[in-house]
Amino acid sequence: MNTSVKMAVLCDYALTSQDGKLSVLGIFSQMNMAQIPGVTPPFFAVAVLSLDQGGYSVRFGVVDPVGQQILTDEAPEFDMDVETPGADTNLVIQFNNLPLARPGIYQIQLFLDGRLTHSLPLNVQSVGTPDLSLTRPN
Repeated sequence: MNTSVKMAVLCDYALTSQDGKLSVLGIFSQMNMAQIPGVTPPFFAVAVLSLDQGGYSVRFGVVDPVGQQILTDEAPEFDMDVETPGADTNLVIQFNNLPLARPGIYQIQLFLDGRLTHSLPLNVQSVGTPDLSLTRPN
């Protein structure tokens, strides 16, 4: 299988138009959360691939900072057919309310036919509200 990842990003929003144009808004690699553990706001993983002609099983996974897969039964998985070898193939997956148990670097993984093809790091940090009881009165 000849696979080339031409682009892969995490972003706030993405879509592929009817004529095949990819639109990506708000690219990021770090997520600041008010509270950890917590759940993420909606976000997208986008990959542009160059593949051989044929059918592929596509699955996404998420690994936490200690190496545990956090998507088990609900991992996004689907089949896709490539008709024109080498043409751009856009993959756009939305994640909603992804549970994150700890700060650190997560890996958003792309599997083709069960083989890890690409991984995107996501640095998750807590930016909780400051403790106002520690401030001095005037």
